Amino acid sequence: MSELSARITRPDEFAELRVAPPTPTGESQPFWDAIADGHLLVQRCTSCGLAQGHPRRRCTRCWSDALAWEEASGTATIVTHSLVHRPGQQPWSAVAPYYVGLVRLNEGAVMLTHLLTEGATPRAGGTCRLAPTRVGEWVLPFFRLDPPTTTPS
Repeated sequence: MSELSARITRPDEFAELRVAPPTPTGESQPFWDAIADGHLLVQRCTSCGLAQGHPRRRCTRCWSDALAWEEASGTATIVTHSLVHRPGQQPWSAVAPYYVGLVRLNEGAVMLTHLLTEGATPRAGGTCRLAPTRVGEWVLPFFRLDPPTTTPS
């Protein structure tokens, strides 16, 4: 395996990981329930219109608490990515190296996520889709790279 490529990880390898779980709160429980059901929710500020990916009590732009849930399409564009060789939590070492990335959902929200690459190398501007993935006892919002498009010559 090249130093600059991620391992191809089987879904059951993620399911066997014992990592620190997310901490659902009153604000975030709908988000986690939706992911467990295979859907992605984002919060939309009804004051300024901003969509935010990870649940919060207030809008990150205008600080309003007028937030509403909406179902996201699950399609996103990669903003940036990084190949992780030495994870911050030891259990993730079992699947390293792997890619994490910032993705911008079609709805405008930006999320930090694990990128499932299946041997491909992500690129900024590339597209990806929601791939809810069981990690230990939780389902997390991972994203899978879309196959590259080819232009007919």
